[in-house]
Amino acid sequence: MKNINQSQWKILTLISLICLLIPFSIYGLWIYVFNLGTTQAERVAIFKDYFPGFLNGRWSTTLLSIIFSLSAIIISSINLKISKKIWKSLNILILLFSSLLLLLNLFSMM
Repeated sequence: MKNINQSQWKILTLISLICLLIPFSIYGLWIYVFNLGTTQAERVAIFKDYFPGFLNGRWSTTLLSIIFSLSAIIISSINLKISKKIWKSLNILILLFSSLLLLLNLFSMM
């Protein structure tokens, strides 16, 4: 870890941001689809149509979202060692939003 320079830390921060955007876009898609259907079964069918066949299981998108939220949390917590204030602030925001999305996903599985 000592041989990593500042640009590599920044790249890892951007990777954690991309990992955060995946579960965020899944929930954004659900909010969009929620307004399209009239019944819950219709909304779920429309939502599943946006994903490939292997992600049409009951918990597939939730598990995918959990995996990417955990990845974002792990990577951004490692990246808190960046000395520049803006990058450290971005990592803290990624940690915050990833943690909230992780809790939201875990709560939705109950």
